[in-house]
Amino acid sequence: MIDRRHALAGIAAASGAAALSHSAQASDGKQAASSPLTLDAPMIGPRMNRAQAIKVMDQLGLDALILGSGINVYHATGYWPLTDRMGHAPSTLAIVTRSDEQPLSVVLSSFTYYYQLADVHRTQDYPAYTYTGPTGQIDDNGEPVAAPVMVFRDRKEVPLDAVESHRASLAYAAEQDVGAWAGAKYAMAKALKDVGLLNGKIAIDHPNVRALVEEAAPNASLTNADTALRRIRPIKSDIEIALMRQASLANTEATLAAVQTVRAGATYRELRSTFYAEAARRENRGVFLVIDRVSSDLYDAPFENGQAFLIDAVSEYQGYHGDYGRTVFIGEPAKAMKDATDAMGQAWSEVQHQLKPGMLFSEIMTLGRSMLKKMGVNYTVSFTPHSVGLYHTDHVGMAGAAAFREDPVLEKGMIISVDCPLLEAGVGGSAHLEDLTLITEDGAEPIHDIGNQTILV
Repeated sequence: MIDRRHALAGIAAASGAAALSHSAQASDGKQAASSPLTLDAPMIGPRMNRAQAIKVMDQLGLDALILGSGINVYHATGYWPLTDRMGHAPSTLAIVTRSDEQPLSVVLSSFTYYYQLADVHRTQDYPAYTYTGPTGQIDDNGEPVAAPVMVFRDRKEVPLDAVESHRASLAYAAEQDVGAWAGAKYAMAKALKDVGLLNGKIAIDHPNVRALVEEAAPNASLTNADTALRRIRPIKSDIEIALMRQASLANTEATLAAVQTVRAGATYRELRSTFYAEAARRENRGVFLVIDRVSSDLYDAPFENGQAFLIDAVSEYQGYHGDYGRTVFIGEPAKAMKDATDAMGQAWSEVQHQLKPGMLFSEIMTLGRSMLKKMGVNYTVSFTPHSVGLYHTDHVGMAGAAAFREDPVLEKGMIISVDCPLLEAGVGGSAHLEDLTLITEDGAEPIHDIGNQTILV
């Protein structure tokens, strides 16, 4: 049975998060009054589930992951490089190892560290290997001497403010702790040497990172990191579950607020813009809103009285995604559509109550369709599960090339959606139903208030 309690327990101090408040599900299944989740302390530090990362590296025979794509660096460290968001090549590289002595480290230029990472870097979380450039001199080991740490020149006209002094102190401390290097190759070689991985088997996520590691550690064995990352992401850490609760609550509230503005004559684009604004009001960033089967932001049409249409709303908070689907009725729907949404809702409720660790994704799909069959209806509904987190879909797929095809198994710590769109025409509109569900020790629980399965405006 699904435990419908929604109170969020305190997150361990080591994860960098304090307790969050969360609205509760009313006993009758209706949406209870809610207030936004508030973070009592900033969630700084790594997001990745360390135990799951070690498990996956063991399964794949990997010694480490070296990550340069911004979203992967963020997952490993809690820091999302600004330069990545600007479209630049990887500027910060995260090294995730199986070693308990040094599970995580980063390699980046001295100025990038000073100007970006130092603002949020807690040195107890991981060391930073910084580099500048060569001076033209060679040291006693035959390696180039590094230029000085790159920080803004202090004019000494007024005392340094908190930002300036903090950045400078950490930049110099990084040089003191692990040395200064004359280029990325030397910093990477030192970082890998310190964790004994110059000859290791390493998974890489970006071609630029591969080129650098090939130069810094020519004896290492390199492979693609995609499969490893897709196996790591679905099993969420405590801090990720907290972020997902925040993202999901804000996403559902933004969706409901936006939908309540719909009237005959209003347009699809107006609804989409309102959803994005309501998401932003709750500190989420709108990702997409599918309206009545239409996913393109360029399409527009007016709503009409009597219309029944689906919404599939996705927005993210600090990189983590909320995902919520409902059917909206403008006035009373046609009987055919009401019959379809009632059947979908009953089948999804039964499926949701049976979710538990050990189930295959394919079994969820089969279960949903069998529920409809037992009810004596033949609607085509997909009941497609997918893991949600840093991506709308963050697991190894059930389709595609054979080398990347798996039938995932539900495990404790997964947060999944089961997409339940009505794949039929001629029913009087379009319909959808979707909630986010956390897999627990022996069952599952929704991470947002379920509320009504259809919305009447």
